[in-house]
Amino acid sequence: MLVDTAQTSSPDTIVEFIAQAKNRESAMFTEAEGKSLLSSFGIDTPQGVEMKVGQELPGHLREPLVVKAISTTLVHKSDAGGVRVGVSRAELNDVALQMRGSLAEFGHQLDGVLVEEMVPAGHEIIVGAVREPGLGWTVMVGLGGVLVEVFEDVAFGLAPLSETQILDMLQELRGMKVLDGARGGVKADIPALVTLISRVAGPEGLLAALPAGVVEIDLNPVIVSGTRAVAVDARFVVGAQDATGAEASAAGNAQVTDFSPLFNPRRIAVLGASGKRPNLANRFIRNLRAGGFEGTIVPVHPAADEIEGLPAVASLADVNETLDYAFVALPGARVAEALGQGTGKVRFAQVVSSGFGEVESGKDLEAALVATVRKAGIRLIGPNCLGTHASAGKLSFVPEAPLTPGTTAVVSQSGGLSVDILRVGAASGIDFHSVVSIGNSADVSAAELVSSHLGNDEVHVIGLYLESLGVAREVLDVLSAAETRKPVVLLAGGRTSGGSRAATSHTGALAGNHRLWPAIARQAGITLVDSLADFATALHALSTVDLSVKPNGNEAVLFGNGGGASVLGADALDRQGISTRPLPESVIAELESLAVPPGNGFHNPIDVPAGTLAVKSGGVAADILKVVLAGSEPAVLITHLNVGIIQRNLGATHGDVTGTIIDSIAAARDESQSNTHQLLVLKSDGSDGTGDMVKAYARRARRIGIPVFGAFEDAALASRAVLEQSKQIHQASLGADGRQ
Repeated sequence: MLVDTAQTSSPDTIVEFIAQAKNRESAMFTEAEGKSLLSSFGIDTPQGVEMKVGQELPGHLREPLVVKAISTTLVHKSDAGGVRVGVSRAELNDVALQMRGSLAEFGHQLDGVLVEEMVPAGHEIIVGAVREPGLGWTVMVGLGGVLVEVFEDVAFGLAPLSETQILDMLQELRGMKVLDGARGGVKADIPALVTLISRVAGPEGLLAALPAGVVEIDLNPVIVSGTRAVAVDARFVVGAQDATGAEASAAGNAQVTDFSPLFNPRRIAVLGASGKRPNLANRFIRNLRAGGFEGTIVPVHPAADEIEGLPAVASLADVNETLDYAFVALPGARVAEALGQGTGKVRFAQVVSSGFGEVESGKDLEAALVATVRKAGIRLIGPNCLGTHASAGKLSFVPEAPLTPGTTAVVSQSGGLSVDILRVGAASGIDFHSVVSIGNSADVSAAELVSSHLGNDEVHVIGLYLESLGVAREVLDVLSAAETRKPVVLLAGGRTSGGSRAATSHTGALAGNHRLWPAIARQAGITLVDSLADFATALHALSTVDLSVKPNGNEAVLFGNGGGASVLGADALDRQGISTRPLPESVIAELESLAVPPGNGFHNPIDVPAGTLAVKSGGVAADILKVVLAGSEPAVLITHLNVGIIQRNLGATHGDVTGTIIDSIAAARDESQSNTHQLLVLKSDGSDGTGDMVKAYARRARRIGIPVFGAFEDAALASRAVLEQSKQIHQASLGADGRQ
C-alpha cells in the first residue's frame, strides 16, 4: 500500500498514530505519519511515499531519491544501514533488498521503505521539543545532523514561542555566523527557518495541538538553504500520558488576593511560643518588639495566660478581631486543626513547621492543611518556610533586622538563604520592601507574589531565588501576561547539567537544567546570576539607578585612577558582553585640550593620575565627564577611584577630593541629561581608616542615585543587569514583542 507523506492528518488520525506507535517496539510514529502531521501545519517536507519492497514508484517523484528503512524496532536508521541517498528509479528495488539484508544483520525486520525526493544541500539544523514536568513543551534549536551530538550548539525555549523569541534563540547559537554566510558560505533563509519553528512551537503551532501521548519530537535535520527550510527527517515519540505540562503545575489559589496586610500587618497572632522555654516563636515575638512593631501581638497557647509578657488566648477561635498575619510554629500534625479554628478571622498564615510535602510521608498532611485553610478563607505561606520580612511593617524573621523601607522585594524558595539575602543585601546598600520565604508554596506561589509586586507601586525591583523549573515556568507566564514591567533578577538553585536524561530524541537527551534555566531567564526577560553576591550586586544596582534612562547600545567608558586596574575593568566588562571601544577622536581631542597636568590617557579607559584628579579639588571630574557624555553617550560610565591613594596623597592639600569627584559625577549626569547609567567603584587598601571612608563615600553616592561597588567584577555584572533590564522596561513601554 502506498502512503503519500503530503497527506494531511486530522485530530482523529493523530490519536490513531499514537495507538499504533504504542504497539511498536520503537514507540514512535513512522516517518511518513510524522511528515503528514507536519504538512498539516504548513511545515515544508520532501515529496515522498511510503511503500512495500517491490512496489512500483509513482511517477511524480523526481530523481535523485532518498530511500529510508521502515521498521517497528528501528530507532536510528543510519546506524543499521537504513538510509541511502542519490538513488535512481532503476536502482530502487536493489537498494531496498540490500537494506533488508543490512537491517537483518542488526536484528531488525524491514517492513517497507520511505522514498523521497532529495532536498538541495543547505545548512543542517535540528528543531525538537520534549514535554518536561511542570514546564510543558521545551523547544530546542541548534546545529543539526551529527553536529548536534559533537558540538551541542543548541538553545532552548518554552512553548509557545513568538517569532522574536525564536530569533533570540537562534542568535544564542555559536553557529549563527555560519547560517549568516560566514566566509563566503551560503546564507541561510532565516525567515523560512523562523516560520518553520513558529509552525511547530508558536501559539497555534503543532505542539499546542498534540495530545499528551506524544512526549518528544525531533526534526533532524531541517535543511535550510538560501530559499527554503525543509524538515527531511521527523521523529515523534509516544509515552505515558500524564499532566506534566505547565498547565498542570500551578499550586496557588485562583482567587485574587490583596497582599498589603502581609507586608504591613496591624494584628499578628503567634502560635507555638512557649511560656517556659523560649523557641523560634518566642524569638519572633522578641524580633517584632525590638524592631518597633506598633500593632497588636496575640500569642496563642492552650494553657498559658501570658507569653513574653503579653496576654495569650487559648485558640484562634477566641480572637475577636481580624488578624492580618499568623506566625505558626506548631508540630506539623497540629497545624491544620489550629488554623481551622481561625475561620474568617485570619488573612495570612505563615507556617514555619516542616514535615509536610517536602517529605513523602507528609504529602497527605500538606493536602489536609491546604484544604483546611481554603475552607477557612486563609491564605497560606509555606509550610516549611522561615517567615516574612516586611520593612514598613516592622516584621522580620531575623534579629536586628534591616528595617529601612525600600523598593526591592524578594521571593525565595529557601528560608535559610532568605536570611543571607537580607544580611548580604543590606551590606550591599539594599533597602528591602520585603523578603518572603515560601517553602513548599502549597497555596501562595512565587508567581502570585510576583504578580502582586508588579501591581504594587512600593516595589520597583523584584528578586527571585528559585529551585524549581516548574515554579520558574509559572513566573514566566505571569511576566509574559503582565501589562507592567519591572526589573527581575533570578538566582537559581540546581543549575548543573542534572535533568538531562536518556531519551529517544536528541532534544530530550540535551534538555538539562543548565540549559533550561537560562532559556527561561532569556524568554522572561530576567537577569540570571550565579551567586548570592551577584544577586545582591544586581539588585543594588537596579534599585539605585534611574531606570527611566534609556541607554543606547552596549558600550561602556571607564574613568579613574588605576592604569592596570582599568585594563582589568575592561576585561571584566568584556566577560559580561559589554565593550569598551576607544572614544571618538573629536572627544579625545577635546579632553586633551583641558587644562590638566600631563600623563593622562584619554582613549578609553580614561586613566588620569592623582595630580589630574587634584585639579579643582576633584571638580575636574565634571569637566571630563561632561565632554565624554556630550560627544559619545555610552550606555554605562564607570568611575573607579582608589580612595586610599587619593585621600592620603591629596587630602591634606586639596581637601575632600573623593567626595568632590562623587558630586561631580552627579553634576555631569544631571547637566548632560544623557542616556548613560553611572556606576562607581570605590577601592580600599584594606586599612581600617580607608574602609570607613569607603563606607561613608558609598552612602553619599547612593543617596544621589549612584550604585557603588568594591570591585570591577561587581560593577561589570551590575552593568549587564542594568542594561538587560533597561531594555526590557523600554521594550514593554513601546509594546514591543520582546516577551511572550
